[in-house]
Amino acid sequence: MKRAIPALIVLMLTAAVAPADVVVQRWGLYQHTQHKTVTWANAEGGRTMTVDLSPVPAGAKVYRARLVFLAGSGYEVEAAGSKLALVEPYCLWFDAADPVRRWVAGNAGSGVFTVRGGGEYQPEDVYLEIAFDGKLTGKPQQVTGLTAFHHHGQTFLNWREIEDIAGGKEDITWGEMVEKVRDCNPMVGIIPKWPVREIRYSVYRHDRPITAANLYEAEFIHDVAQGSVYAEDSIAKGRHGEHGPVYLKSGQVLRRVMLQKDEFLPPGTGYHWVQVPRSGKAYYAVVTSVNGVENTVDFSAANTAGPFDEKAGPPVPMLVAERITPVGGSEDAEFHERWYSYWCQAPLSAHPRRYDVVLYFCPQSLAKPAPLRIVRESWNYGPESRVQPEAIEDLVLTHTLDLPIAFRMGMAAFHYNLRSPEQATWQPWPMRRQEALVEWLSKEFDVDRNRVSVALGAWGMMEIEHPELYAMIHGYGQPEVTKGFQCWNRALGVWGDPAVYAGRPEAENPFLRSDFSRYVLENPAGETPFFVMYPIRSAHLTEMGWPALPRFWRAMMDSKHPFVYNWQVKDRPTFRRNASVPAFANCSLDGNPGNGDLRQGMTFDTPINSWLTWDSETIVDEPDRWEMTLLLDDSAPLDNCTLDVTPRRLQRFKARPGQRFRWTNTGVPDGAQTQAGQAVADRVGLVTVEKLVVTKPGNRLRLVPAE
Repeated sequence: MKRAIPALIVLMLTAAVAPADVVVQRWGLYQHTQHKTVTWANAEGGRTMTVDLSPVPAGAKVYRARLVFLAGSGYEVEAAGSKLALVEPYCLWFDAADPVRRWVAGNAGSGVFTVRGGGEYQPEDVYLEIAFDGKLTGKPQQVTGLTAFHHHGQTFLNWREIEDIAGGKEDITWGEMVEKVRDCNPMVGIIPKWPVREIRYSVYRHDRPITAANLYEAEFIHDVAQGSVYAEDSIAKGRHGEHGPVYLKSGQVLRRVMLQKDEFLPPGTGYHWVQVPRSGKAYYAVVTSVNGVENTVDFSAANTAGPFDEKAGPPVPMLVAERITPVGGSEDAEFHERWYSYWCQAPLSAHPRRYDVVLYFCPQSLAKPAPLRIVRESWNYGPESRVQPEAIEDLVLTHTLDLPIAFRMGMAAFHYNLRSPEQATWQPWPMRRQEALVEWLSKEFDVDRNRVSVALGAWGMMEIEHPELYAMIHGYGQPEVTKGFQCWNRALGVWGDPAVYAGRPEAENPFLRSDFSRYVLENPAGETPFFVMYPIRSAHLTEMGWPALPRFWRAMMDSKHPFVYNWQVKDRPTFRRNASVPAFANCSLDGNPGNGDLRQGMTFDTPINSWLTWDSETIVDEPDRWEMTLLLDDSAPLDNCTLDVTPRRLQRFKARPGQRFRWTNTGVPDGAQTQAGQAVADRVGLVTVEKLVVTKPGNRLRLVPAE
């Protein structure tokens, strides 16, 4: 007969094997921490932060540890003999788990972090957060109403917050919100002041349903600040000066995030998006964190979601709004204006954030296939291109730029995080997003990939490097940011000092990449999109760098790349990526742009190839001959001119360096030969016909091999 085990012993045995809670607490002099047992001291080249770890039970398992700086950037942190790494993709904290585990396992009682570099922080701006085995006390109220869905490589979550920063007000203005906010930026939106308690929401991901018993196995994704539904980059902004910081307008009603068409998330909603790292089944949980203490014990359908069959892949814009306007003078034509949200991180963005994408088209008049016009003329903050409702045949796409403004030339990734310029890399993020958007749109519509053009405006010219994508680019551009104080000052702000890039590959140096005079001179054999440049008085060219333009025009002519400036031609050719174009140079009707000094030459109104055009429908581009009809516009001041012409973007007609060609010039429409001669292909295989006469009726230029 078995002897009965006393109830007290059963209770003791049960308690001994009861699973521990995952306890999350903070150490530091920061206002919202549990343990102030931290001392700071000066050290060689920096400071030391000594943390008393006695509140962590001896032998406890440490699941994660984060060293968080709330101010400054550029830190290098060392602990237990190794350097700590910033955690991607936000780079807002250092991974301190390994040294903390070693200290706790060795019963060290304390640990020392050595902080070097950086600046602009006080000890009160730093805390250490540790998740470890223990007993949770004082758990905060848990979130409710968690919902989630997967959308093209990304999973979106939203939940009901425990406290609404807007106080339940549906249409709160920035003037009403500003007193509650200490900062805002495009990456994390608003950052509350939290005078009483700091409220955040920790997002976890697992391949199994998340419970209190397995939370320690789950992947910690991010801690989302209260008020995340108000994304700073989703609302209209005012400007304070030409180069000053961005300020929201005090009377502006703050728009909230939309995760489905025409529906803003309600006030008091928290949200977060995840670029999934791998395909597979996934579950999520969101838990409340107050002053760093998480509710890691209460899990239910209210704060967990899944499973989701996630598929890793590139993001796709999400349609959130559409306006349809009747086209005036038409019985059935409708003009569509579609707004999309585009959530991106590396390699499409320097940091995780949401971008606006706007698409304009008229279904009834849309060509099949449809040309694509990318309009980004505004250097400002909004994506609107002000396309008027009309029966257009093309698709018009526009998208927001990065903040701070970086000429649409990419940023060095040290903004809104803890990196310094020396620790960050520069990448052409806007061009990658634009290229990804073209690919996405080509799957949504029947896009004519041979007729993609870009309206540049004043900022950015990187499309000139991509003739395989763009047939034509137009704008006033800025070929060298180093030639004007306005561009130079902005470049220093968004890229850092040029000395930072010494020794780095040229492809990662924005100061070199933004010198397009250098680019075309170093790439005479490479093609470029046809560049239509025009003078705009509002371009601030004196401040932005007028001297760059005459140098760029000379570089384009010397490298025999196709462009016009101040084009006066009304009936313009059709630009196609798969059709040849002429590169004009040294036209006898050209003006004198001077030497870059605004007291020299004709400056803004200089005509360069201004009255020249061609017939894009009668081009002959065959292995044995090339033909094109060139014209002088009726508005030209003279009836004829002379110029040098180089066929570019050749499809079938090819030349070897040193190869000889015969050329003839016949009048249109009489067909009488007016000129003839020979030309020799240069060292990169370009054939130039010099001193060609072109008249207003037109002239047919023909090239054939001489042997």
